[in-house]
Amino acid sequence: MYYESYQKKPPRRRRRRKSFKAWFTGLILRTLAVVILLAVVCAGSLYALPVSFFMIEPRDKDLSLTDGLPSSHLNVLLMGVDVLSENSQRSDAMIVASIGYNDVKLTSFMRDMVVNIPGYGSGRLNSAYAHGGPELVMRTLNSNFGLNIMHYAAVDFVSLVEIIDAIGGVDIDITEAEMEQINNNVYKSRKVFAPLGYTATALTEYGEGVHLNGLRALGYARIRKIDSDFMRTSRQRILLKAMIKGVRSRLWNPVMYVRLGNALIHSVETNMSVPQLVSLGGKALFAGDVQQKRIPVEGSYTDNGATLRIDSYKANTDAFRAFVYE
Repeated sequence: MYYESYQKKPPRRRRRRKSFKAWFTGLILRTLAVVILLAVVCAGSLYALPVSFFMIEPRDKDLSLTDGLPSSHLNVLLMGVDVLSENSQRSDAMIVASIGYNDVKLTSFMRDMVVNIPGYGSGRLNSAYAHGGPELVMRTLNSNFGLNIMHYAAVDFVSLVEIIDAIGGVDIDITEAEMEQINNNVYKSRKVFAPLGYTATALTEYGEGVHLNGLRALGYARIRKIDSDFMRTSRQRILLKAMIKGVRSRLWNPVMYVRLGNALIHSVETNMSVPQLVSLGGKALFAGDVQQKRIPVEGSYTDNGATLRIDSYKANTDAFRAFVYE
């Protein structure tokens, strides 16, 4: 009887002990999840900070800041330094990114404007970089146009190519004439980029949303022969907008973050801290439509061919403030 009742009992499933490998893998995954959660919380906390939190003038720097401007936007100077020509110590592109909580506004300052460079007298705006680096460029813009720029980020053109490739390229509308100039500029830069391992074939496509890698995107930003330097600065702003859009479209791609982070660490010169970069970068990525403007504005300058003489600084100061703060 006992034997029969024993046989009718359902067999018990033996509990298998977890292997050390499975336990260790689980521990790693849980730790990684906690780290990611903490990173998200920290990034979110930094993103929530108002831009006025970062309006602290760097010590021992006379930047000729203008007092009394609204604290709704932080003005950051973005510079592209040309290493592909003999004038390698001149800032080829100067864009002030005005970053607010919900918007980003980009203002190009024409490099050929003749302005007063503190300590050096009258000269082209792009020569300020050669005289005193980013700090003198910020001081020059502040003193001539009544601004309060205290932060900057600068890259040379080789680094810009690396950053754009890390993003995965950009999509830009280009004309047939622009396509031809892109190919010309890429060919002219071969002596710099070929030793670095870059190869390029001719671009054969034009129209809407043409995908450009870093080398071709740089060629696009440097176009100057088919129209004017005014259009050239417009292309630089278009490229910057396309880069922001490219990052936004790949926000959930971890590979992009690794590549972009590596490119930024090795290529960007800035006086901003990591928390500042994270906070302001987050605001730029999640802001609404990116708006654009150019200084000098129409009617405020005289075009002398090689240079632009400013006839009314006030008109440009008023135009910038209306664009950014109103």
